[in-house]
Amino acid sequence: MRSHAVDGGARLRRSRGRVTTCEQEFTELYLESYPFVYNYVRYRMANDSEAEDIVSEAYLLAARSFERFDPSRAKFSTWVITIAINCMRGYWRKQRPTVDLEEVPQVVFSVVGDESQVDDRDEVDMLLGVLDQEERELVLMKYRDGKRNVDIADELGMNQSTVSTKLFKAIGKMRAVREGYGL
Repeated sequence: MRSHAVDGGARLRRSRGRVTTCEQEFTELYLESYPFVYNYVRYRMANDSEAEDIVSEAYLLAARSFERFDPSRAKFSTWVITIAINCMRGYWRKQRPTVDLEEVPQVVFSVVGDESQVDDRDEVDMLLGVLDQEERELVLMKYRDGKRNVDIADELGMNQSTVSTKLFKAIGKMRAVREGYGL
């Protein structure tokens, strides 16, 4: 049960059977939930730096609206993850692929499923947005251009097993994002 009172300018909150300031409670919940929230976001982002930015933004937004958090509706970590998901969506919308979008759907269809499952350009943008430039290039060479891994490796001066590993990881990222959003 939550209750707010004003005592010397400090907002008080009843939580876990004791009265604390909102700042104290937020700090406790932050420290308790951070590893879980970070791991959730990191699994879905291309690198640590992007994940840290998203998590920071999510906690900043959570702190700003902490008074609206209702522990009877959800756990704090679940609430912050919901905010982080919205931050990731915004991030992916800003990340525009550097390829011709007319060619993208067939690439995505061959990677994540059949054509009937992808009906939205935003979804295509989001799926390609999780990939870095090198991963996007490898996916396009493989699925749009129909090249074999050995040919991609020769063209890019890479080892064939490196190409295979990077493609596997790129496809895994796209699938994880798609499954994570229930798309």
